[in-house]
Amino acid sequence: MNLQDLRTELTARAEESAARQPDLLPGIRHKIRRTKQRRTATALASVAAVAILAVAVVPGVITTSTPDPAEEKPSDYIENGRTVPGMVGSDKLLKAWIGDKNENKVSFAWTPTTKSINVRGACESEGYAGFAEVRIWVGDAYAGRMPCNLGADAWASNAALVSTLRTDSPLWLDSPIGKPTTVTAQVVSESGELAKSTGSIQVGLYSTPEVLTYTEGLAARTPPVGPDDYQSSGVVYRKQVGGDTLLGAAAGEPGAKEVRFSFTSTGAPLVLHGFCTANSASTFDAQPYEVQTFFNDTSISKMTCEASSTDAGRGSSHIVPAPPAGQQVEVVARIVAKGKVPAPRDNVRLGLGIYAQGKQRVIDGVGIAERVEFGGYDYQLAQVREAAGPSGRVTIDTPADKPFLIAYGSSELGIPGEAEGEMSFRGQPGGIGKAAGTAGGLGSGLSGWGPGPAGQAEMKVTKGKPTKGKVFIAIYLPA
Repeated sequence: MNLQDLRTELTARAEESAARQPDLLPGIRHKIRRTKQRRTATALASVAAVAILAVAVVPGVITTSTPDPAEEKPSDYIENGRTVPGMVGSDKLLKAWIGDKNENKVSFAWTPTTKSINVRGACESEGYAGFAEVRIWVGDAYAGRMPCNLGADAWASNAALVSTLRTDSPLWLDSPIGKPTTVTAQVVSESGELAKSTGSIQVGLYSTPEVLTYTEGLAARTPPVGPDDYQSSGVVYRKQVGGDTLLGAAAGEPGAKEVRFSFTSTGAPLVLHGFCTANSASTFDAQPYEVQTFFNDTSISKMTCEASSTDAGRGSSHIVPAPPAGQQVEVVARIVAKGKVPAPRDNVRLGLGIYAQGKQRVIDGVGIAERVEFGGYDYQLAQVREAAGPSGRVTIDTPADKPFLIAYGSSELGIPGEAEGEMSFRGQPGGIGKAAGTAGGLGSGLSGWGPGPAGQAEMKVTKGKPTKGKVFIAIYLPA
């Protein structure tokens, strides 16, 4: 992340704080691109990626005439002339640490008492010539970063929010409630080297109510675990995720660098959901490990090693062709290094779930799922509008007074260079695109919207001149 990106994110957070909704990922646009996406998976055939949910943690304020002692406001933590506030909104301070002057790295012990926390941090680097930021780890897991020198109001304005750790965070597998862990923070330069700091590092861990919603008022939840779901070592692969059905899964014990299982092919395309924590200690700039998957001793794909939720079936995914229906398939998934890097740490976790893709609506060779899961709820395809690619534009009417999803994208448009598209609704755009020289259309996107008045959404090509294909837009309603 460069300086301008960080400044942009900081501005967005400051604006969001006025409504006291500290979004981890501003907006809720789901952008699924064939290219230009940070997490990629290479497969024998088509490649797809699951969208990232952007969730806001909405505070709940409880007031009583005679407050329980346990509900009293925590004290501010003051050290070396600096203050970590006891309360930020409705978030309550659990643990704080303030480093000494000229310390560019601090570590302290903490024992978790809840699985829903906000991590906040600040730093000063007045004596450092250049940009600097603080990076924070909880145990072995990288929690995030924050630029230094945000000013005295960074805590009150919520600009100091580094990340939110929800109850389904993989971090809690290795740092469970009641088990001491170590929190580490360090100040680094733009190049990632430890920076010379004449100020101090400040860290605050806060409990926060876990009430999930999308920024557009769309309900969200962590789906309950059912009797037919696969569970092992704290990782869950649900039997059904949208229209996709689980065929087989495995999640290893801590330290396992390889997992094995078998499944019987149905003939439908396969959706692979990985769960891998080997990169969890790394910043987003360094992802040294991948997960390689083999079917019957033949390499079928590689995907980035990542784990966003212990509900692993809703993590990132990619699609591979299926063996013939009825064929028994022996699966091996293992962690592999990209280049010369140290071996994965001893407590690394690995899992893989393989799903049969659900029924698709096909538009000019591009499939749109008849049923999808969004925010832990199922939605069914209700209507689709398509137009010839050269027209570069398609619209659809949206329903009133009910939640819904908008899917949008295109088939191959014959654009030789870089191409981009945009879906606009309620004054908010969502983009998709492809790089120059890549095959395929613009890709596809999916966004969720809460109840409101009836309206109209538009999908249009904004860069490049289509010569063929189709552009499409679709509406999903709650199942």
